[in-house]
Amino acid sequence: MAARRKTPRIASEWFATMLVVALSGAAALCVAAFNQSFTPSVPVTLTAERSGLVMEPYAKVKMRGVEVGRVAGVSGGSGRVGLRLEIDPKQIEHIPANVEARIDATSLFGTKFVELVYPRQPSPQRLSAGAVLRSQNVAVEVNTVFQNLVDLIAQIEPAKLNAVLSALSEAVRGQGDRIGVATTDADELLLELNSRTDTMRETWRSLAGVSDTYAVAAQDLLDTLNAASTTSETVTSHAQQLDALLVGLAGFSNSGTKVLSPSKDELVNAVNLLEPTTNLLMKYNPGLTCLLLGAKTALDKGAMDYIGGNGKSAVLDAALLLGDDPYRYPDHLPINAAKGGPGGKPGCGSLPDVADNWPVRYLVTNTGFGTGLDVRPNPGIGFPGWANYFPVTRAVPEPPSIRYPGGPAPGPVTFPGTPPPP
Repeated sequence: MAARRKTPRIASEWFATMLVVALSGAAALCVAAFNQSFTPSVPVTLTAERSGLVMEPYAKVKMRGVEVGRVAGVSGGSGRVGLRLEIDPKQIEHIPANVEARIDATSLFGTKFVELVYPRQPSPQRLSAGAVLRSQNVAVEVNTVFQNLVDLIAQIEPAKLNAVLSALSEAVRGQGDRIGVATTDADELLLELNSRTDTMRETWRSLAGVSDTYAVAAQDLLDTLNAASTTSETVTSHAQQLDALLVGLAGFSNSGTKVLSPSKDELVNAVNLLEPTTNLLMKYNPGLTCLLLGAKTALDKGAMDYIGGNGKSAVLDAALLLGDDPYRYPDHLPINAAKGGPGGKPGCGSLPDVADNWPVRYLVTNTGFGTGLDVRPNPGIGFPGWANYFPVTRAVPEPPSIRYPGGPAPGPVTFPGTPPPP
């Protein structure tokens, strides 16, 4: 008996179907793995005015050149759009919550990507799921430039453009030499300016300080302009009075001219004659100034009361002092234009405040005086004090009143170049 052929339990058609299903599943798994569908991510939304023509899903998200995520999808139309970003959980801890974003391109014709800009003052909080970022800008695309150019050209009428170009060609025809000279001169000018770029840069920087100053004074300038408008209105409303004033000034100037013209030579001579006097006053200006200031200081400190200025009393101080050195020949011969004071110039002596330069010194001059013992150790020399002996004459005698007696009387003072006292 011949052996019977064994038939399979599963038909071959099912094997083909399972193979197709397995291959399809493997392809889907590969695509999902390539699209990082099984990779965990943190969803973040980015809004922008537009996304650009070449912003597509799965575009890169970078920060400081490092890829930190990808674009999961783009929603919206020609207006405002929203980009769904998927950020790598391992990188999210390095991204602050106040991070900024912009849509940039790898090149002029390249694809777009999202650039996360690290802020100058990063927040301590980190970027979290569901955060919404706002794009700063979108890179300019070539199609945008072309579209703007097409819109501009569409506004230009060909006939008028032709007329303008024809007029321009007629204007430059035959002017090649002059244009060449002008170009050469412009090149030399630019070379000169190039050597002064540092100066120009400093000038522009200083202009910022000037603008800041004017910004601070802007309100004052506006107030001045407002006041000027008020002044102009006042002048306009008093135009007749102003005309009368100007006419009066013109008449006054004419009258003054008639009066001064005959005496102009005498006036010039009078001014010339006053020159020596004014020079002399200028020479003795320090001494005269100290005299006036000293008189003012003395009056302020009670000198007016001492001489009876209050109408009630007068204070006198009298003493017997030894005289100056006797006349000696030829030391004491008269000298014309005798000099004294510091460096032989007019000086102040103890003025303007004698109390600060006590005791009063003799003025050492080149007349011979001041070469000996001019200031003597006299116990009776005056002091900056006040003494009243009248109380001892009362019915019940009282002790005298002495105030501010000061120190002992000064001794002889030797000046540089003088012989020592005997």
